[in-house]
Amino acid sequence: MKETAIKTQDKLAIISAAILAAGGIMIETAMNVTFPVLKGVFNTSLNNIQWVTTAYLLAVTVTMTISSYVTKRFGIRTTWLSANLIFIIGTLIAGFASSLDLLLLGRVLEGISAGLALPLMFNLILLLIPQYKIGIWMGIGSMVISLAPSFGPTYGGAFIESFGWRAIFFTLLIVPIVSLILGWRSVKTKSNNNSIPSFDFFAFIFLSVALIAGILTINQLESGGVNMLLLSITILAFLAFIIKSLTSKKSFLNIRLFRSKSFTLLLIPVTLYMFANLGLNLLLPNYLQSVTHTTSFLAGFSLLPGTLIGAFLSPLFGSLYDKIGSTKLLFVGNSIFSLSLLFMALITHEFNFIIVVISYLVFTIGRNMAFSTSMTASVAGIPTNQQSDANAILQATQTFMGALGTTVAALFGSTKQGMEIGLQNFSWVLFVISILIFIMFIFQNNQKQNSK
Repeated sequence: MKETAIKTQDKLAIISAAILAAGGIMIETAMNVTFPVLKGVFNTSLNNIQWVTTAYLLAVTVTMTISSYVTKRFGIRTTWLSANLIFIIGTLIAGFASSLDLLLLGRVLEGISAGLALPLMFNLILLLIPQYKIGIWMGIGSMVISLAPSFGPTYGGAFIESFGWRAIFFTLLIVPIVSLILGWRSVKTKSNNNSIPSFDFFAFIFLSVALIAGILTINQLESGGVNMLLLSITILAFLAFIIKSLTSKKSFLNIRLFRSKSFTLLLIPVTLYMFANLGLNLLLPNYLQSVTHTTSFLAGFSLLPGTLIGAFLSPLFGSLYDKIGSTKLLFVGNSIFSLSLLFMALITHEFNFIIVVISYLVFTIGRNMAFSTSMTASVAGIPTNQQSDANAILQATQTFMGALGTTVAALFGSTKQGMEIGLQNFSWVLFVISILIFIMFIFQNNQKQNSK
């Protein structure tokens, strides 16, 4: 079969969505370094300031659940334009905020924009890119997810020291401007379907309550206990969402996709890789600072080589996926991932700056190889008209598991046994998770062989 060239217009459409998604991800991590300053500016506690990130995270997660419906109902161009407009409004409100409440409003709007833009980027890839190139372009999408958060703290730290915290927002307005310039002629209205069933508002409310209560439950684990009320609300709301979704004739999120064993057996590893990555992103720099007394600059820098190399290798992994398929990449990637965690767990007490840099570099190469391949393969087997639902599920569950990974890692790092033992124990937990991922890959491969 003759390979057709990818149109420049289609490439620009994907890039315009990717730029907006990257901006949304970067501002998430950029704000983390501003907490001490914002605490003084708004004369409030650190617990209240942390809502600058928590509110954003909640907005992203909830919006991702409706991204599929919005794209189907209003079309890709309207969704893209709306995401850019909401980002601009939210960023201006946050930049001019005279109170914490206004800052939180701006952050929520930015979260809504990111919750639309990130699934949209992958939807455009699946819609516009031929099957023989889908791997490399999904790899590029994975690269955006990996690179953007690593630049956030550096970007935020540089601006807050030189121009003040408001400059972080005002400078970021270049993101939607560039997105609009690149996409104005290239992002077309596609998949617009005014005849789809009406929106299932109650299913959306049930899932939103479950996600919000779930993230709040996770955040409160840091206090050393479980809020049984929030946990009960999470479970009951999630069960209500499942029952409503399976019995409703209205449209929201197609959870019947979980009936596909292949999709489910690849989705779970994707979320576990996100859990592991964000957990180690928290523990390793803190270990270097508190145990080896490395400077904060070097501690933060220790993750950058691995992040950059892992991210830039993602398109290469995608290209290999196009040539040899997913099976070898999944098992090789998870093997590297598993061995790096075993190494960390065995020699934690000998960690120094160089060992951390090398360990995280190897960890990231293995993790990104398996992560990007899992994400591509999980969606590739889904019918085209259901891929936007699959993407929405993938992105929302990743966000949730990222929050869980950060909180669980913080619990390990704050135990009475100390940071060193906490990091070692967390590495052992991740090693066990890597073995479970092997088992899921074996089942998924058997499922694929049996379906042939």
